[in-house]
Amino acid sequence: MESKDLDKVKMLNPFNEMEDDEFTRAMMDARLISVSKGKMVFKRADEDSRVYWLISGSVDLVDENFEVIHRKAGEIAARSPIDNNSPHLLTAISTETLKVLTIERAELSAFGYGEQSTPSVDQAEEEIDWMSTLVSSPLFEFIPPTNIQKLFGKFEAVQVKKGDVVVRQGDRGDFFYVIQTGRAKVERSRGDKTVVLAELHGGDNFGQDALVSDIPRNATVTMTTNGSIMRLSALDFESLLMKPVIETMSMEETLEMIEQANPKTYIIDVRSAKEVQTDKITHSLNVPLLSLRKNASRLSQEAIYVMADEGGKRAALGAYILNEKGLIAYVLKR
Repeated sequence: MESKDLDKVKMLNPFNEMEDDEFTRAMMDARLISVSKGKMVFKRADEDSRVYWLISGSVDLVDENFEVIHRKAGEIAARSPIDNNSPHLLTAISTETLKVLTIERAELSAFGYGEQSTPSVDQAEEEIDWMSTLVSSPLFEFIPPTNIQKLFGKFEAVQVKKGDVVVRQGDRGDFFYVIQTGRAKVERSRGDKTVVLAELHGGDNFGQDALVSDIPRNATVTMTTNGSIMRLSALDFESLLMKPVIETMSMEETLEMIEQANPKTYIIDVRSAKEVQTDKITHSLNVPLLSLRKNASRLSQEAIYVMADEGGKRAALGAYILNEKGLIAYVLKR
């Protein structure tokens, strides 16, 4: 095993508690295996005499209800074994090429270290490092380090219970939220019909749409378990998160970039089709906000997108959505 891998192992539980001679003897039985993307590391319900740790890469952990959480090497939660149970209670599937350390359970017990089980995805989520998850978003490439330092000092922790409504459709935006532990559902109502749009887990964030666009909340978020959430005030969100991300571009600059086509540049009008009929923006493509959000992953990573509307804040929300996905987007000055 290479020294750089051994250094990573020494940071894991329980190896970080071992004396040097203990660690050396434990590594005599240890194996470091490589797993390519999309492969199963182990399967739920299988008996297994070995224990596993994530050294590099990432896995999806799937329970009997097909609930999934993502585990990435280097996270606090990844310092402990992956589902230290026999038979396994979770299925582990690699989401990228990874390295896994494995050692016989009996060998580990010989050193006096007991089992540390991972009984379910619910409990595993309790260990998610929400800060690391948030910072790993492509959005944070635009944010100065000083803002990030200030940012986490501004978040406020709030304990929530199953059934608590965190944000309600139609209300004005007041906070940006990150789920620290627990789960929630996102619902949108139209008339008598209510549709569940998404389920949120530890590390997921929400609430930014109303803050960026200054329009009422477009959905209701309700806790489906007990948990805790971190919230950031609208004022702090605007100064620390939104302003560094939203940059503007004049029509003259945009048309010049479109003509040069290096890289390809598009003007995206995020208004409804009806609005565009009476106020067509030169060289623009009409992609309403809802469609933009649904199809953002299909857009070219090589292009530049300039978001437009009637001069309001919907274009800013469009740019925020694309930047959050790792694309390059600006707001057209009109």
